[in-house]
Amino acid sequence: MKEMRPALWSDMERLKAIWKLCFGDGDSFIDFYFARRFHPEQVAVYLVDQVITAMLTMIPIQYVDGPEGQKTRQGAMLYAIATHPDFQRRGMASELMEWARSYLGSRQAELCVLVPAEEKLFGFYERQGYQAEFTLREAVLNRDEIRVMGEPPYTKMEETPDFAVAAALPQTYNSIRNQLLRGTPYIAYGEEEVAYQKQVSRLSGADLYELSSGGVQGCAAVECLTEDKVLVKELLVPETLIAQGLKALAQTIPAQEFIIRTPAPWGQEMGGQIRSFGMLKRTSCREWGAVAPDDGVWGKTAYLGLAFD
Repeated sequence: MKEMRPALWSDMERLKAIWKLCFGDGDSFIDFYFARRFHPEQVAVYLVDQVITAMLTMIPIQYVDGPEGQKTRQGAMLYAIATHPDFQRRGMASELMEWARSYLGSRQAELCVLVPAEEKLFGFYERQGYQAEFTLREAVLNRDEIRVMGEPPYTKMEETPDFAVAAALPQTYNSIRNQLLRGTPYIAYGEEEVAYQKQVSRLSGADLYELSSGGVQGCAAVECLTEDKVLVKELLVPETLIAQGLKALAQTIPAQEFIIRTPAPWGQEMGGQIRSFGMLKRTSCREWGAVAPDDGVWGKTAYLGLAFD
């Protein structure tokens, strides 16, 4: 007999076991995650004969749109979707995702967002009704490549400020992020989610950073992947100052290789590729104001950024 429902506190040890089997993380990280991020009402579980066989987390988000960011729609990012190995290939994760979509709709959430773990999964989720609505620019640069960015003849050095870099409080980071993305369709997060990203970044050996020069502000979320490689999960500075922001980060973080993500239209000087990053599905067929349900108008511009991937 099958059942789907929100999780209970008493489910935690079973969920930890499934997490470890499916994602391969160590006990210390799993304990860290569940101690800081587990809210039973934000986790959906699938049971067979009263045994949990699959799970997913529903992280609260907002879809922000409009010239001044005046339109917001509540939703959730589906995260840590996992099925116990003994029960895989039975469609349980797909069933649980649909149950979660209905559950979220009943709680006034208008959309579900997810980030496929692999390129080939875009097609899988597309067959379930998800659309690729979020893109980003991603580049891989070494220290020498960053060092020469923004030098003449590309720009006049006297016109480009030097950024000071400091660890950012979650609320400061979120404020700068929301201000820089205003006017662009994007996913906004609550302070708790940004605080969690800060903890993850610090656990890796990096942090959330505030970049400042006079009245100009930017922010960056960084994780260390190895001793010599870092992932800049999000670099947000005024578009014309991407090079200066990267240089400031490279002076702060002693890595040799930087994987950098920015909104797709930004950072042309750093090259890289624009790629699909996240997908969206609505919780109902009702229209969003003047926007029809399937017109896919956000595909070229909507930004997701932080995804806890």
